[in-house]
Amino acid sequence: MSARRVSDNVFWVGAVDWDIRNFHGYSYSIHRGTTYNSYLIKDEKTALVDSVYRPFSDEMVRRIRSVVDPSEIDYVVANHVETDHSSSISEILRLTPNAKVIGTARCQVGLEKHYYWNWSFQIVKTGDELSLGDKTLRARPSLKSWLA
Repeated sequence: MSARRVSDNVFWVGAVDWDIRNFHGYSYSIHRGTTYNSYLIKDEKTALVDSVYRPFSDEMVRRIRSVVDPSEIDYVVANHVETDHSSSISEILRLTPNAKVIGTARCQVGLEKHYYWNWSFQIVKTGDELSLGDKTLRARPSLKSWLA
């Protein structure tokens, strides 16, 4: 399983769940499965944006390894705490001992409630920027999307 190149040094490293039929607690009925989207941005610094639902963490890690050794990841951006975005974060952070988690104050509180951890965490607010080198991530109001 290889990462899919999205653009220069940006890769989709997520996972596909072909078997799911009801998404977000039956809020949405789906018939062809879903994706858990995670992106790897490789520059002078390397960032992983979101993780995937925990049962698919091995798939995500294989995709990451097709681009970089996970220990080279500098930042793990956590957009929000829902398990389809965050439940592999503990696994990722075991493989990235020097990575800093980036997220809002509410995200930090949510991650603390869901997962036992002692991670390096950087709180961001709307408009804050994270330079990776040539690429810069900017926190947007919903923080569900970053601009690169």
